[in-house]
Amino acid sequence: MRAAVLGCLGLLAAACPGAAFAQPQTAGGSSAAANQALPVVAQPAASANSLDIHTLRDLFATCTLRNDNPYYVAATSLCAGYEAAVLDFHLLDTLGARHNKRKVCLPTPAPTRRQSVVGLVSWMQSNPQYLDEPAASGVLRYFINTYPCNRKTFQWSPPGPMQ
Repeated sequence: MRAAVLGCLGLLAAACPGAAFAQPQTAGGSSAAANQALPVVAQPAASANSLDIHTLRDLFATCTLRNDNPYYVAATSLCAGYEAAVLDFHLLDTLGARHNKRKVCLPTPAPTRRQSVVGLVSWMQSNPQYLDEPAASGVLRYFINTYPCNRKTFQWSPPGPMQ
């Protein structure tokens, strides 16, 4: 829940850049170093509009924003909050009588927010075939494949984007 709130605060900060946020760098900034470090997608200079998340590719760009970018704090908060919100919704949606439909079973102790974000970024880098699907679908796919529930009937690997 805390991560979701931080994500919302990150969105607000990105939408209303004030004295605390400098103007974004131009596209010719230090993106060459970022492209070498992250081979899956090119990383353009961020702006408040580039923190819009529609696809998993958008989320990847947000989660891997360099710390020298003026939108780094907003992007980091948004990334962690988005990921936590998708997981929270799945867990909430499968409470009570619907518990047998749960596809994500976190270990005890659950991973920290930082571990979870690092895991998601690593998973996105090694699964570029999912980068153009909706971001929430990709995040849920990451959690399902990383922390599956141990059921004999559990098999989840649809050929395309989740419906």
